[in-house]
Amino acid sequence: MTNSRIPYPRRLVTAASLLLPNLAARLPSQHLRRGALKLLRLRMGRESAIYGGAEVRAPWCIRIGDFTSIGSNAVLDGRGGLTIGNCVNLSSEVMLWTNQHDYRDAGFAIVAGPIVIGDYAWLGPRAIVLPGVTIAEGCVIAAGGVVTRDTEPYGLYGGVPAKRIGERPRGLNYKPGRNYVPII
Repeated sequence: MTNSRIPYPRRLVTAASLLLPNLAARLPSQHLRRGALKLLRLRMGRESAIYGGAEVRAPWCIRIGDFTSIGSNAVLDGRGGLTIGNCVNLSSEVMLWTNQHDYRDAGFAIVAGPIVIGDYAWLGPRAIVLPGVTIAEGCVIAAGGVVTRDTEPYGLYGGVPAKRIGERPRGLNYKPGRNYVPII
């Protein structure tokens, strides 16, 4: 269906649902960003932080736990459902995609699946997680890793596609969101 066949009011609602969350995520204050995103129904736990420049899609389908830090310019795609646990650290420019196209389908159909990020996970800069993937508790995804399958608890994953390359110690107790640096 072309844009001209979509009713004008529906096009306005669609444009607003894409524009408002991204404007909110670019506000110059952590407290303003947090408040505006909560007004758009993003569920965010206590002392969690989203740094500036994030791209947020369907905030009403996103849940972020306590003491979690979302780095600058991250992409949070909630269209397929996105749950981020407690004490998670998402570094700058991490991309969490819950929707993608099926390259095998003649009509280029959309494939969707929820993403779940377990407690104490750490995703390095520019890591990408694709639809339907669960990042287990305590997992580390190395910088630039592309996760296409579920991970195991406390594993270290890297590469394209990401493969298990090591182990992380257990008994973690840090709270990255608590100590966010109040910058834009």
